[in-house]
Amino acid sequence: MKRILGSIRRADEKFRMIEDGDKICIGVSGGKDSLLLMQAMKLYQRFSRTEFDVIAVMLDLGLKYQNTAPIREYAERIGIPFEVIPTEIGKVVFEYRAERSPCALCAKLRRGALNNAAKQRGCNKVALGHNREDVLETFLMSMLYEGRMNTFAPITYLSRSDVTVIRPMIYVPEKYCLSVAKQMELPVLPPNCDIAGNTKREEAKELIKYLCTIVPDADIKMMHAITNTEKYGLWDRMRLKQSRGETVSESDGED
Repeated sequence: MKRILGSIRRADEKFRMIEDGDKICIGVSGGKDSLLLMQAMKLYQRFSRTEFDVIAVMLDLGLKYQNTAPIREYAERIGIPFEVIPTEIGKVVFEYRAERSPCALCAKLRRGALNNAAKQRGCNKVALGHNREDVLETFLMSMLYEGRMNTFAPITYLSRSDVTVIRPMIYVPEKYCLSVAKQMELPVLPPNCDIAGNTKREEAKELIKYLCTIVPDADIKMMHAITNTEKYGLWDRMRLKQSRGETVSESDGED
């Protein structure tokens, strides 16, 4: 957990993610990353000099039944207000629209529902549990399927919903998330979507693993290229601040 907190501090200090008076809504999927983010943000709140509040919200997509009682107990134990919000996103995507490629629409609806829930609860920021591999996977998918070099930003102001999305764990390797989640015995829920594990993101994940068999530190070098603001500017913090008034297109990662 010490390394994870150090990575969160690094992201916070570089991109000024968290400011005094913020009320942050953590988007909880039930996966390891979002549950780990709950614990990490609560600890960071305790040790940070910045004064901010944290709550957590989980969207019930209306797909398969999920027992969220263990997550409620976990949230209560670490002292974070937690709420499950029912939605019909699953029905919209798989029944009403019958999408052949449902991931993009599902992600868009989930983002909108989470941002609205955050605003309704007085939050000005939404924290998502995307880790380093989510950054790399989105980068590869953007190049291979869209023909452009792009990935989601560490911090994004969404003017339509008037919330700022932050991703405090962008520097945390997924292997650390897996290790710490296992050590802490976090109440991780199984995926509740039938196509989980058969997406373009999974293909990108496998591609990164393959590249690392050829170049052992390929993931580290890719991340360095993304964060190298002097040469490439993809994550140039000045550009990020200047774009606060724009709605930025982004692709969600799954945890």
